[in-house]
Amino acid sequence: MRGKRWYRALTNHLSHRLRHWQLLVLAAGLTFSMVLLGSSAIAQMDLPQTKAETGPTNAAVYHFKVGDFKAMVVSDGTLSFPPNFFVPKADPKAVTAVLKEHFLGTKDVLAHINALYLETDEHKVLIDTGAGAAFGPTAGHLLKNLEAAGITAPEIDTVILTHAHPDHIGGIVDDKGQLRLPNAQFYISQAESDFWLADTVELPKSLFDEETKARTIKGAKERLSAIQDRTTLFAMGSEVIPHIQAIDSSGHTPGQASFLITSGEESLLTTGDVFFSDPLNLENPDWEVAFDGDPEQGVIARRQLLETVTAQRRLLLVPHMPFPGLGHVRTQGDAYGWEPIVWRFVV
Repeated sequence: MRGKRWYRALTNHLSHRLRHWQLLVLAAGLTFSMVLLGSSAIAQMDLPQTKAETGPTNAAVYHFKVGDFKAMVVSDGTLSFPPNFFVPKADPKAVTAVLKEHFLGTKDVLAHINALYLETDEHKVLIDTGAGAAFGPTAGHLLKNLEAAGITAPEIDTVILTHAHPDHIGGIVDDKGQLRLPNAQFYISQAESDFWLADTVELPKSLFDEETKARTIKGAKERLSAIQDRTTLFAMGSEVIPHIQAIDSSGHTPGQASFLITSGEESLLTTGDVFFSDPLNLENPDWEVAFDGDPEQGVIARRQLLETVTAQRRLLLVPHMPFPGLGHVRTQGDAYGWEPIVWRFVV
């Protein structure tokens, strides 16, 4: 009997100890789970504040080749503006109808800012510098995106400018006035430089309001002056550097240039701002554009370029078309349409 009582006492004691340890393990597990859940909750609470910085993004660089030359289209970001500001003389109903037909929003026209990086036999070239800080947080990402692709600002030795509007030269200096491309030699057309650096600059045919005109002139003078001691001027039709020829595209500005890049049997034309938007500018090339310093001459330049590139079946890089802005223009009755390149994942 004593043996049985001793055995029951031992088993009761062990059962009590076992339940005690089970409770401890359960408590520890619950505590650990609460810590994990708490961390998750904290992360979720922080998510709205950090979503813009940590959320996934689509590609900002597109690699391709022009003959033997390595090339990249690099995004500087985007801009948007109301359609009636973009084409102020066009019938608003016609503008809305075109946008709806192409499944585009009718409240804003979205413009990408695409810049070209090119490695020739001798140079590392950037065509245009993006907007810098001129237009707020949606633009000004060119150098950051270049660096993510393995190209740092000091490596670039050649910058060729299509024209001196802020979304193309805003990236020349930082907010302290320091050069952002410290080792680059700059190139701009003689006509463009002479116009913006003249003692008196006027835009009598521009559709901009006076305040916008004044800001545009001030920005061009400041940025072109900052690089004046390292700028080479070129004439239209001349070879800016080997393999890159300047093509007269004036109208948007008095000295805007497009650039024909040739390597072997292949070529690419970077257009500058001759046309901006498909379908507005291509299906309606005679609609005057507010951004053109001389809207009438802008229409003439647009018609001439579109006629030429469709006849030549020329590959284009268009700065404000949807990224990467590479494609061809086709005829479409009395007007034109855009055929973007087929995206290639292997260069």
